[in-house]
Amino acid sequence: MKGVCVLPTEEKRQAVAELRAAIEQCTGFYVTEFSGIRVNNMNALRGTIAGVDANLVVVKNSLFRLAVADTPAAGISDLMIGPRAVLFCYGDAVAPAKVIKEFGDKNNAAITIKGGFGEGRVLDEAQANRMATLPSREELIASVVGGIAAPVTGLVFTLNGIVSDFVYTLQAVADQKQSA
Repeated sequence: MKGVCVLPTEEKRQAVAELRAAIEQCTGFYVTEFSGIRVNNMNALRGTIAGVDANLVVVKNSLFRLAVADTPAAGISDLMIGPRAVLFCYGDAVAPAKVIKEFGDKNNAAITIKGGFGEGRVLDEAQANRMATLPSREELIASVVGGIAAPVTGLVFTLNGIVSDFVYTLQAVADQKQSA
């Protein structure tokens, strides 16, 4: 039966428990396919990913299938064929996807996103890869703040201009009275 695995060792039971805990604690995750990545490049990638509040874990497919069984993410099991690593996101789900996409682009697609899970639903490959093209949370916040600040800044400059004109007018009147 596909996707069913007997857990004969305590080590495997522990691995499934750790994966399930990671799935429950994360805000979402991506299933990635990787091939031909040197160890030093994989370690550099993991370091970059850690900087965006995420964790890349190479998983044994059968153990990951067991970890997602009976969860809303169970549909992701079909992606667990071949060399896979799971990218667990603990904050913004966009930034880690961007890191993977950029790394894949620089390294001739040595790692690609095959699907994901977020906000209670399974994402197919196209949906998961689209996440890498969205603006990050920080970029969205900056855009909103900029949109809010722009009218206020314009108002400040307008009021400053009015006050300056008023002061210059008063100065002109004072100069005119002094000369008369």
